[in-house]
Amino acid sequence: MVRGLFISGTDTEVGKTFFTSALASYLRSQHMDVGVFKPVATGGAPNEDAELLKSASGSSDSLEAINPVCLPDPLSPNVAADLVNQPIDLDPVLRGYARLRARHEITLVEGVGGLLVPILDNFSVADLALEMDLPLLIVARSALGTINHTLLTLEAAAARGLEVRGVIFNTLASGPPSKAAETSPDVISAISGIPSLGTLPFSNCFKNAWSSMSELLEDHIDLDKLLKP
Repeated sequence: MVRGLFISGTDTEVGKTFFTSALASYLRSQHMDVGVFKPVATGGAPNEDAELLKSASGSSDSLEAINPVCLPDPLSPNVAADLVNQPIDLDPVLRGYARLRARHEITLVEGVGGLLVPILDNFSVADLALEMDLPLLIVARSALGTINHTLLTLEAAAARGLEVRGVIFNTLASGPPSKAAETSPDVISAISGIPSLGTLPFSNCFKNAWSSMSELLEDHIDLDKLLKP
């Protein structure tokens, strides 16, 4: 099984935390020792994403170890850090990741926003994935417009030499799927050569309904292809 994954998105609010938590819960149900890491978070309640990841994975790591940089404003990290005069130091972030990786069988790292979001003025989320030497899993919207957003993300990953395991599509609204949602995954795979690993239906089960989340992944995502060595 792969030792780690970096989960990024085509945009903000596409369901990265939803998927990362569900995957952590699934791996936990398979008796895996799962580490979770949210290097940088912006906006929301302090450690909000870290609390979800910790609960889903059953990790005993502290919230500070899971999310070492937590900034209050919902902005790109470089701007959010400037506003509160809290410069981001990547050295302790990378050391913290190395400790988690050494401690757990598999470590799931959730990025912030999309690949080209700046963490520092000259250092992006994609650069962080390269530093961590992790393959990517891209979370995309299951909706009209996702072809452009996803192909641009995949081009950015390829230009930086990042391995992409696949794309999963997340349904963000209830109701029957649109024709765009049904056809976009095949179009993206045909153009990019990157496999679509499935589409998650809209779901209200989250937070503490981790067993339901695990079943949702097993039913709709090609986990064997995602997690193979």
